[in-house]
Amino acid sequence: MPLKNIDIYIITRSLLTSLISAIFVSMIQLFGSPYFSFLGMLIFTTIFFCFYLVIASPLQIILNQKPKKFSILYLAIYTVFSGVVTGIVAIFFGIKTPLHSSAFYNLFIMCAFLFWLVDSVLLQKR
Repeated sequence: MPLKNIDIYIITRSLLTSLISAIFVSMIQLFGSPYFSFLGMLIFTTIFFCFYLVIASPLQIILNQKPKKFSILYLAIYTVFSGVVTGIVAIFFGIKTPLHSSAFYNLFIMCAFLFWLVDSVLLQKR
């Protein structure tokens, strides 16, 4: 599918969506943790923002060619991509069986849901 004209509005909104989602995920992930501090938030937000920027933002721009607010299909697509990326990162960091961990499922579903929610509120027009 060829991309339509991508204007600066879509790119800035996509960056904003990635940043807000990263902040929310970091806050939820660190809440109640001994690492809950400004520095911890900054580190986790930066890490999540990089993943959102590289993986989710291009996907978001492609999906925005046919914008739909609160589309269950978009949530499913974000969830699949989030699961694959979270699994790859978990294996990279030495977790041999991430599919056996409830923390794995909680993280990738939370990341996909929060990104989808912020995306639907900020970027999607229909």
